[in-house]
Amino acid sequence: MNIRFFQQSDSAQVQTIMSEHTLQFPKFVVRQYPGRWDAFLTSMDLSKNGYYVAFDTDGALLGHAGYLFNELMGLYEIVGVVVRIDRQGQGIGKAMLETICLAIAEFGEKQVVLFTLGHSGNEATIAFYQHNGYEMINVEHDFYRTDFHRVTFTKQL
Repeated sequence: MNIRFFQQSDSAQVQTIMSEHTLQFPKFVVRQYPGRWDAFLTSMDLSKNGYYVAFDTDGALLGHAGYLFNELMGLYEIVGVVVRIDRQGQGIGKAMLETICLAIAEFGEKQVVLFTLGHSGNEATIAFYQHNGYEMINVEHDFYRTDFHRVTFTKQL
């Protein structure tokens, strides 16, 4: 497995992977990404945002993750962490999180924030972040809409 920066040609494949995960990536979440990717590809200002994809030796896309600077919190936020369903449990998500945290640490940052959906059926995602050293600090019930809670995690770098 290799990790590289997101390219425009990855967009459709990443959206397909996201669509496999309807609990974690409902349509209202997926719609945010084309604009985020365009901003990244236009500026390539890594101090503002960065997006990565993981791929195998055959070039098949395995996953996606990124970061952006959350102005309101004054922290970098990890976003869009997703791995193909048939490749989960192989360390791809963990490797992508580590890549992002190393990049953010190079900016001198000491902490990151991550939000995920907290609703029935998404317990494995929450356990994944906890297993990888992220601390759950808040749950905001019905944040996005009824039964779509926002769970906040932080991690010290």
